[in-house]
Amino acid sequence: MSRLKQLLGEAIEEAEKYGSLLSTYLILKKCNAEYDTLVKEKEVNYSFSVDDIILTSLSYKELSKIQFFVMSFLVCDYLSSRYITQDCLFYFRWNKRIFIYSPRIEAHLLYLIRSGYAEGYKYFKLTEKGRAEAEAKKSLLSNVEKIKIDEISSCVLSKNKLSELKRYVRSYIFGK
Repeated sequence: MSRLKQLLGEAIEEAEKYGSLLSTYLILKKCNAEYDTLVKEKEVNYSFSVDDIILTSLSYKELSKIQFFVMSFLVCDYLSSRYITQDCLFYFRWNKRIFIYSPRIEAHLLYLIRSGYAEGYKYFKLTEKGRAEAEAKKSLLSNVEKIKIDEISSCVLSKNKLSELKRYVRSYIFGK
């Protein structure tokens, strides 16, 4: 199967299973923009799916919605530099309260809540079922990788103000 067909399948799944038409649109837009290369590429086996990134992000502590999106972005960015990760479709809205957003992450989080892996409305945390799944996925990481994700988590949790989180994310992105 080609990478294009894989992404088209993901787009359909985003609409049917997760109810995210915006995610579907963004995946289709990517397929259209990168058609020539995607047709030639082979299917990719992800080391970390969107759900795995969510579970890993929530495995440390209960997070507010803003902290959750920041944590998910940072964990996804870190893991994608070492593994093949599913595209979470993050984008930035610096003038908004939730300044890092992903319709795909949000749709998958709501699905994980309905499935009993997570819970929350304004603050999100894992259930026992979710914790067990997150620990199983984290066991695949090396000790160095676990320490780095712990550091990311500590930094996100230590930022009490929105402006501090924005400053941290900007320095993380532009300081690379």
